[in-house]
Amino acid sequence: MKFSLFTEIQCPAGSSPEMRLNEFLDQAELADQLGFRGFWIAEIHCQPRFSLLSAPYVVLGAVARRTRRLRLGVAVNTLPVHHPVQLAEQAALLDVLSHGRMDFAAGGGHPHSRAYECFGADHKSTHDIMVEGLDIIRKAWSEETLTYDGKYYQIPEVVVNPKPVQKPLPSFYMATSSLEGVEIGARLGINMFLPIHTRTPEQVVEYASAYWERLEKHGHERKDRELGLLVPMHLAKTTAEAKARSEAGIMSYFKTIADMRTDYIHWLTLRGVELPVRLGRSGAGQPVTYETVCLQHAIVGDSQFAIETLRDLGQKTGATYFLIWMNIGAIPHGLVVESMEQFAREVMPNL
Repeated sequence: MKFSLFTEIQCPAGSSPEMRLNEFLDQAELADQLGFRGFWIAEIHCQPRFSLLSAPYVVLGAVARRTRRLRLGVAVNTLPVHHPVQLAEQAALLDVLSHGRMDFAAGGGHPHSRAYECFGADHKSTHDIMVEGLDIIRKAWSEETLTYDGKYYQIPEVVVNPKPVQKPLPSFYMATSSLEGVEIGARLGINMFLPIHTRTPEQVVEYASAYWERLEKHGHERKDRELGLLVPMHLAKTTAEAKARSEAGIMSYFKTIADMRTDYIHWLTLRGVELPVRLGRSGAGQPVTYETVCLQHAIVGDSQFAIETLRDLGQKTGATYFLIWMNIGAIPHGLVVESMEQFAREVMPNL
C-alpha cells in the first residue's frame, strides 16, 4: 500500500489565507520527513471560504523548495476550464523544478464552485473535453512538435516547453464520483481515484468493481493500473478522543460544502439556468450527520481502527493507494500534525 496526503486548504472564519498556507507548507515539510509518498492538493475556484487553491501550481512550487522526496500533484487539474497546453506547461515546469517529483491527475472539478460559469466551460461536455485534453497533454510531453485537430481543440505546430524530466513520463490519474467517469477512465486505461467522503461504502465498492471489470473489457491489464481512495482521517490515542477533538473541524467542512451547494443551486435557479447533471450525481453537499461521517465517510479513531479499516477498504475495492486527508475543514494545525505523526509511526509500518 502507498500513502500520500491530500488537502483543499479550507479557510474558515477567524483564520487568514496567509496563516492557512503557512500551516500547509509546514505540514508538507513534515510529510516529507515522515515518509508519506506525496501530497496532492485540489484546484478550486470562486469559493474563498471553501478553498484557497485557485492557483495550485504556485503553491506546489513553494512546496518543492521545502521538500526533497515528496511527490507533488494537483488532484485534480480541472481540464474543462483550462487549455490543456497551459496545464502541460505548468505541470512539466513543476516536474523540472522538483527534479522529477510531479504527478498528474485530471477530473471535472468541484460540481458547484461556479468555476464552469466563470471560465465559460460547458458542463455537458465535461468528459469529452477531458478525453481530448489528456490526449493533448500526453502528446505535448512526448512529441517534439505538437499538432492536434480535435472537436474542442485545434493546435498548430507548436513546441510545448518544457518537457517533464522524469522518465518514463508520469502516469495519469483520473478522479471521479460517477459511474460514467469510471467508464471513461477504464476505457482510457488510466489510474483511478475515488472519494469516500461523497459516496456510500456500497457505492465505493460498486465503482471500484466497475473500474476493474471495465479495464479488462477495454483490453487493459489490471496489474498495470492503480486504484486510489481519498480518505478523510483523524487519529488520536483513543477513538473517543479522536471523535471528540475532530468533530467541530470535520463538520465545518460538511457545513461549508452544504452551504455552497445551496447557494449554487439558488444562483442557477435565479438565472433560469438548468442544473448541471454532474451536480445531481455528486454526493457532495448533501446533509450529513457526524455519526454518518464516522461510519461511512471518514476514518476517525485510534491507530488499530485505522489499520483495520484501511485493510478492509483495500480488500473490498482492490485499492492499493490511499490519499489521506488530515487537515479537512477547520481541524487545528497542531492536531493535524499529531494525527500525521501517529499515522506515520503506528499505521504505515503495519500496512
